[in-house]
Amino acid sequence: MHKTLLQLLLNEKKIGFLVTNKQFLITEYGGEYSTFVDEPELSALATDVIPELCGCEDILQDVLDGILPRFQLENLNRTLSNGKLLYLDLTILCHEQTQLLVIFSDNTVVATTQQALTQQRNELSLTRHSLIDTNQKIEYILQYYVPREVGKALMEDRLVPRLGGEEREITILFADLRNYTSTSEKLTPNQTIEMLHVYLDIATTAIAESGGVVVNFIGDAVMAIFNAPDEQPDHAHRAIQAGLTIQTMAALYQQDRSDDIPPLYFGVGINTGKTIIGNIGAQWHYQYTAIGDSVNVASRICSHARPKEVLVGCNTYEYVKDKVTAQPLPPTKFKGKSQEVAVYHITALESDTLLENMKKGL
Repeated sequence: MHKTLLQLLLNEKKIGFLVTNKQFLITEYGGEYSTFVDEPELSALATDVIPELCGCEDILQDVLDGILPRFQLENLNRTLSNGKLLYLDLTILCHEQTQLLVIFSDNTVVATTQQALTQQRNELSLTRHSLIDTNQKIEYILQYYVPREVGKALMEDRLVPRLGGEEREITILFADLRNYTSTSEKLTPNQTIEMLHVYLDIATTAIAESGGVVVNFIGDAVMAIFNAPDEQPDHAHRAIQAGLTIQTMAALYQQDRSDDIPPLYFGVGINTGKTIIGNIGAQWHYQYTAIGDSVNVASRICSHARPKEVLVGCNTYEYVKDKVTAQPLPPTKFKGKSQEVAVYHITALESDTLLENMKKGL
């Protein structure tokens, strides 16, 4: 009765066993025969039934001698007659000091689950690396084709990628190269583009150092905004710092040049006022920028600025009048404006450590 129950238990748990003598010849077997694939024969060598034990005779002897407490092999695979794979775990123990007890357990479910999990982990790892690669490409595109602050706001869902915008007071800066057209006529196309790269880099670097966002390149001119997309209470101060820094960096560049290309300098115009800030364009292409009369005035002020000058409108001046050295210019009648506009020439900004550090190199 007990033997029948044991056999039933072994069959139910899909466990089989065989016993060998010192010569590793099978003397007994039982349990779930499917674990052997084919029913073993008495007096057959264990290495014939279990080919994976070939070459392991020394280890088996160590188990018999008690040197090793046990020997285990995992996930041995066998092909059944129906073509399905069977996975077995094998444990070898010393039995009654003169025999080896070899225990098989069907590990197919566990093994296939482990394989599936391993495959899923591998697929997830590949997907993760693919996502990392995609994110790096997106970051590259955002870095070089979209203003950094705008790209960050988009990624953080602080800026919605749809047409339209909001009304906000900002400070707008235009920096335009003087005598660029006449100078470029004397240069090759490669020389022209190299020269333009240098000057635009000067302007964008100065703007970025002051916290501004370049929203447009217009030929040899740069348009930047302050107080958007992130709020900057001192936006007027920042814009003036950027304008003065542009002029200082351009002067430093001219000082170190050794070529025969005529020197170029920026005219900078700055204005503060209400605008609509957001996305404009078509259904398939957006551009983050500012729209409004204050932008037009900033552009007109820039066109009025001479080389090396930083001119600001009256709204900007009111924000910083206690922190700048400025000269009022005669009220100017700009094209498209019904009234004259007050303009100030800024020559210095109080407590401008960025600019002071640059001036030390002049």
